[in-house]
Amino acid sequence: MTFRHEFSAFALLLATAALAAAEPVDSQPVAAAALSDFRRWVIAADYSRDGQTLVTAGGDSLLYRPGDVVAWKVTDGSRIGEFAGHPTSVWAARLSPDGTTLATAGYDGLVRLWDVASRQAKHDLKKHKGWTRAVAFSPDGTRLASAGEDGTVVLWDTATGAEVRATAAHAGAATCLAFSPDGQVLASGGGDRVVKLWNAADGSERAKLDGHGDVVWAVAYAPDGSSLASGGADRTIRLWSATDAKPLATLAGHRDWVTSLAFSADGSRIVSGGMDGAVKLWDVAARGEQEGPDKAGASVWTVAFAPDAKTLLVGTHAGPRLLATPAPKLLPPPPAPPPQPSPAASPPSGATAPVVIVPADFRSMAGATGSIAADGTVTVTGTLARDTYTLKAVLPAGVRTKAFRLEVLTDDALPQKGPGRAGNGNFVLSTFAVLAGPPEGGGAPAAVRFADARADFEQSRYGAAAAIDEASDTGWAIAGGIGKSHEATFTVHPDSAVPPGVPVTITLDQQYADGQHAIGKFRLSLVPETATP
Repeated sequence: MTFRHEFSAFALLLATAALAAAEPVDSQPVAAAALSDFRRWVIAADYSRDGQTLVTAGGDSLLYRPGDVVAWKVTDGSRIGEFAGHPTSVWAARLSPDGTTLATAGYDGLVRLWDVASRQAKHDLKKHKGWTRAVAFSPDGTRLASAGEDGTVVLWDTATGAEVRATAAHAGAATCLAFSPDGQVLASGGGDRVVKLWNAADGSERAKLDGHGDVVWAVAYAPDGSSLASGGADRTIRLWSATDAKPLATLAGHRDWVTSLAFSADGSRIVSGGMDGAVKLWDVAARGEQEGPDKAGASVWTVAFAPDAKTLLVGTHAGPRLLATPAPKLLPPPPAPPPQPSPAASPPSGATAPVVIVPADFRSMAGATGSIAADGTVTVTGTLARDTYTLKAVLPAGVRTKAFRLEVLTDDALPQKGPGRAGNGNFVLSTFAVLAGPPEGGGAPAAVRFADARADFEQSRYGAAAAIDEASDTGWAIAGGIGKSHEATFTVHPDSAVPPGVPVTITLDQQYADGQHAIGKFRLSLVPETATP
């Protein structure tokens, strides 16, 4: 079972993940003597700076059962003791930079500060409405930030437990946090699919990083503060410049939600974990995937490098795993995509091959971003919802149009390689429509009528003809053909001629009920009258 809505309930994920994973949840008592014998959920974890202590946090599959927070000795994996008292599952745990204070938070929204030496609670911080997913200490340890289901980010004084400031940070839940190494900036991510940067001193917004197609679950600064990494339910990790908030790279390869990520101490590598059990390593400089450990047998909730980077911690709902960090070795790059046809501005009148249409403009009613390549390929990122794409172009001169062709294209960054943006890689094109204007732009454009629509692959009861039937609750889809490019051809009705060289407005309407089944990558072309659609 998966959940792809903007306000995804993390609680529901915890309750169902055990059913989807390969290993059952163990309901053993908390008091396992060694880390290797621990079989409880590990949803969060943190190492002390000196590398001597590891703290794990979680509970079991019942959200309202008491959570557990346990300290372990790194040298031999022996149990140091428990921070007892959380009434529900614990989802966040962070040690202060000096290692004297532990912050935890969980399903009931309670944020708690602990004295590490005595393992006794110092302050209960109560503000959030709903669950609290993340906590982060400022580099000097004087402030703690917490992020919750209510969309707020709260800043606390760690000495007194007093609230310093609450910020309405995200339209959806606030899910992850990270302070910059100099302490001047606080990054947060949320259910609204964006990462925001805040001035730590006054809480003002500095930048908004838009690019993820689904909930952002993890965010981390590079140790030198030059870049920021974020990961989310769109299965991608994105690198951003910390100085100007511009995107640097997209790292694709996860097959399910990216739940956690962390930089190595030298900043050269990133480790990431996902809902499907994958643990991946990435070369930051090369911006490519490295050889990583074997897939875990259960959903991965947290990953971390040990301070010396020799060991990886992998936290799952079947317990923790400590793995030797593989040596850096880049995987071979994925095969290059086949060459794409180049657009022809003015093909000869006798041309028979489809002619690529390079849009001059892309608009998304839902606010998504469409990147138009020189070969006419359009890649859509950002907001994922019920959407209408509108594209404007001018048809080439000297060619009369027999049909319009829509190619939906695969991409490694899309779920299951797409071509759709839904979690299963599918899409539903409810309506394909074209408005064609007179040659010099004078007068009103006319709606193009279509006589027929056919595709190389059609899902049962979701044929291409359903995209021209004037019904918004039907459409073209491709279940059974995911992970492959496909094309649909819409033949112009004989009574609806499209003259050469006219401006056109092409509309791709996608109104499937769940708001997730939009096209992720596509290209448009026209079929000349002498060609065979």
